[in-house]
Amino acid sequence: MIRSTICLAILSSAVLAAERPNILVILTDDMGFSDLGCFGGEIETPNLDSLAASGVRFTEFYNTARCWPTRATLMSGRYSNALSPRQVTIPEVLRKAGYQSGMVGKWHLGTDRQKDGPIQRGFDAFYGTMAGGGSYWDPETLTRNTEPAEPEGEDFYYTDKIGVEAARQIEAFAKSEKPFFQYVAFTAAHWPLHAPEETIERYIGRYQGGWEQLRKERYARMLKMGIIDKKRWPLPEPEKRVQDWKTIDHKEWRIRNQAVYAAMVDHMDQAVGRMVAALKKTGRFDNTLIVYFHDNGACSEHLSGNAWNTANLVLQKAKKAGQTIAVGDVYEVPMGGPLTYGSVGHNWANAQNTPMRRYKANVHNGGACTPSIMHWPAGLKVQSGSITSERGHVVDLMATCLELAGADYPEEFAGLPIDPHESLSLVPVLKGKSNDRHHPYLFNHANTHAVVKGDFKIVREGRKGEWALYNIAKERTEITNLAAQHPEIVLEMVKLWEARWGKDGRN
Repeated sequence: MIRSTICLAILSSAVLAAERPNILVILTDDMGFSDLGCFGGEIETPNLDSLAASGVRFTEFYNTARCWPTRATLMSGRYSNALSPRQVTIPEVLRKAGYQSGMVGKWHLGTDRQKDGPIQRGFDAFYGTMAGGGSYWDPETLTRNTEPAEPEGEDFYYTDKIGVEAARQIEAFAKSEKPFFQYVAFTAAHWPLHAPEETIERYIGRYQGGWEQLRKERYARMLKMGIIDKKRWPLPEPEKRVQDWKTIDHKEWRIRNQAVYAAMVDHMDQAVGRMVAALKKTGRFDNTLIVYFHDNGACSEHLSGNAWNTANLVLQKAKKAGQTIAVGDVYEVPMGGPLTYGSVGHNWANAQNTPMRRYKANVHNGGACTPSIMHWPAGLKVQSGSITSERGHVVDLMATCLELAGADYPEEFAGLPIDPHESLSLVPVLKGKSNDRHHPYLFNHANTHAVVKGDFKIVREGRKGEWALYNIAKERTEITNLAAQHPEIVLEMVKLWEARWGKDGRN
C-alpha cells in the first residue's frame, strides 16, 4: 500500500511536470510598433512572423516606456523602477515550484555581478551584460553567471551570441525533466547602431524614399494586413521635431542609419530562430509558451560625449590604440562598425512607431504600447494567426507564470516581507476567453503619467500638465482629447493614479 501511494505520488508529480509548460520570455529593446514583418514592417523577420502565423498577436500590450522600469516590472509583477529586497522575482517563485531557469542578454537591474545580478535573483544560469547599453562588438559588463566574460572570436556580434547562448541553455534544460523558465533580453535594436556590413547592405535600397515615405508604406501595409483599421487607427501628424525629407541634408548617411537599424532587427530575428530550432531539436517546442514583446517604443535619442556612460570602455580602448570613436551624428563617418557609436534618431523613430504618437520615455502609445506575440502549440486555444483585441502589460507576466506553473506567491521571502504583486494573469486570454477590461493599468515614468481602464486612457506630460483623455476603443492613436467633454471620467481615473503614486507621482 505504501509502495502504491509512493508510486502514485511520483506518477502524479511526473504528469504535473509534463503538463506545465516551459515559459520563454523574449524582450527586445527600443523597437517601434511596426518594425516586424508580422506587424507591417519591411524588415525581414521570418522567425517571428512564423510564430505569429501559428500564435496570436496583441496590438494592445503595454510596457513602462523605458528599459529598466520595464525589466523591474516584468521580473517582480509590480510597477517598479528597480528590484528591491521586498520584491520577489519570477525565477525565485518558480524555483520553489520545481522550475529550472536561465537568462541571456541585458539585465540592467544592478551593476554588481557578484551581488545584484540574475544569479542572486533566482536564475540558475546567466550569460549577458549587466549594463543598459554598449558596443555590440565589445560589450561592456559582459558576464557569465557571476564572473566577467570576454567576447569570443573575431566575428563576435552580441546579438548573434545571445541566440547561441540561449539555444545552449535550452539544450541544457532538456537534460532534466523539470520545466524551465527562460528570459532572453536582447539589446537590439538599442543604440549604438552596430551590425555586420553584409546585412546592412541588404537594406540600404529599402530606405531611399526617406522616413515620410516609410511611414506611409507601413501604414498602408498594416491596413492591408488587417492589423489596424483606418477608422480606429487614424494616422496622426508627424511628431513636431520630424524634419522634411525633401530638404534635409546628408541623406545617404541617414539612409544607412536606418539600414543598420534594420540589420540589427534582422539579426535579432535570426537569434530567435536559433532558439526555436533548439526547442524543436529537444522536443520542447510544443509545450513552451513563447512570449515576445518590446521594452518600450522607438527611441528618438541622439548621442554625444560618452553616450550616458555607455561608451566608456570602447572610448578608452580606442584611445590606447590611437583610434577615434565617432559618437553621435558624425555625418562624414558611416555608422555600423566598431569605431562608430550612433543612434537612429527622432526622424526614423517616428516611422518605426507607425501609427503611434511620441517615443520611448513617454507614456503615449508610441512609448508605452508594444506589439506582442504569444505562441504555445499545446496550450493556446485561440485561432492560429489571429490578432486579439485583448490587452495586457509586462506587469502581468508574474501572475501568468504563477498560474501556469501552479506556483504560490509568497508573503515572505528570504526572511523579509514581500510586497503584493500587481499582476493580472493572461492565461484566460491564452485559453480563448476575455480578461476584465476595467482592470486598470498605471504608468509613471519621467514625468509622463497615464491610466488605461475600460475604453479610456488618460495621459499627462509633466507633473503640472493637464490630463488628456482618449477613447482608445474608438481611437487607438490618441489624437482627439475628450477631457473637456468628460471631466468625470478624468477625475475617476486620476484618483486611481494618485492612489498608487500620490499627487506628485513620487510614491
